[in-house]
Amino acid sequence: MIKTSNASCTPARLCYGALMLSVLIQTSTQATARDGFSYWQFEPGVRLNLFYDDNVRLSEIDQQNTFGTVAEVYSVFARRTEVSEFTLRAAAENLWFSDVSELNTTDGAIEAAYSLNLDRTTLGLASSFVYDSTLTSEEVTSGIVQVSKRRSFFDVTPSIGYAISERSRISASYTFQDVSYDDASDIFLSNYQYMQGNLNAEYDLTERLTLLLGLLYTNFDSQQDPDQSDGYGGDFGVRYQWSERTTFRALVGARKVDSRTVIDGIGINNNSTGPIFQVAFDRELGPGLASVSLERSLLPSGRGTLLDTTQAIVALSYPVSERATARIRAMGVRNRNPDDGFVNFNDRDFLMLNPGLRWRVAENTWLDLSYRYRYQDREVVEGSADSNAFFIGFGHDWLSR
Repeated sequence: MIKTSNASCTPARLCYGALMLSVLIQTSTQATARDGFSYWQFEPGVRLNLFYDDNVRLSEIDQQNTFGTVAEVYSVFARRTEVSEFTLRAAAENLWFSDVSELNTTDGAIEAAYSLNLDRTTLGLASSFVYDSTLTSEEVTSGIVQVSKRRSFFDVTPSIGYAISERSRISASYTFQDVSYDDASDIFLSNYQYMQGNLNAEYDLTERLTLLLGLLYTNFDSQQDPDQSDGYGGDFGVRYQWSERTTFRALVGARKVDSRTVIDGIGINNNSTGPIFQVAFDRELGPGLASVSLERSLLPSGRGTLLDTTQAIVALSYPVSERATARIRAMGVRNRNPDDGFVNFNDRDFLMLNPGLRWRVAENTWLDLSYRYRYQDREVVEGSADSNAFFIGFGHDWLSR
């Protein structure tokens, strides 16, 4: 495996991104010429938030409050034909804190996705590059939000699907991630590379009920620490279409992780097993949406290991009037080291609750008012931490075709 420790945008990554983009556009152009139909859309936008947070670092001690701003400019380009779709999104975001200037940061991201639908085969390719800060990027897995260090995140996912018959389908995907940090060793994080392969099958028992089967392989390689791990898993379940607007999905299975590390020059192998599962419920509420999901899986982390992560998410968007939309998003995360019975810095519980209200001033202009609560409890740190934040925001899209 090739190891990289430089957190900046290397020429190889830039060349790869340019090559991928040119291939996607060329393939899309060829598909357009074949089917004679093309539709494209360009949508730039801007978002500005003013906020107050009473514990911005989410720290157990020396809690610090601050006012601040979040300013984002973004652009989405999409091109669609009868058989293909290509989207490209680029965004830049500036975070400014009045009382903790060392956390000020400017983040950027670019994402590209392409899909091609042939007679029975579906091809896909998705890739992204994110340049951001540990202040936000490590909130879910490691919880390192006390300092602001730069992170470079690159991933690419090719996929293929094939319809064996009108009732049965198979698909496969491969994901590669490369993550690196500035001064990783100084903030107890590690650069890493992560690979995941998925093989899935579906069979329609009825028009509404579908059987699901999946196999999983993961490989994690920490580059600051001598830690490596291989994970294997499988699950099965069902997807049920209650109505045109309501879908339920449930899968359950098991995983096995073989990890290797070195302590005082001695190689140590650890093996662990555990359950994995996914439960999801989605319902369209007119122009709104209600979504509930619960999942236990293995996630890569800057802490230098795969994490056994249980995550629950509830999201609701509902129009309360012609112009006003109520929103709420709640997320709970429980991270544990995969080694059974072993407690370390990875073991933590995290909760976030984020209700809000959006008022549409005009067709493409809106105002936001929201509140965010965060809670974090670590196994190896005495006491827990929480924070309360209030946001007022403005957004506008410029639609063009």
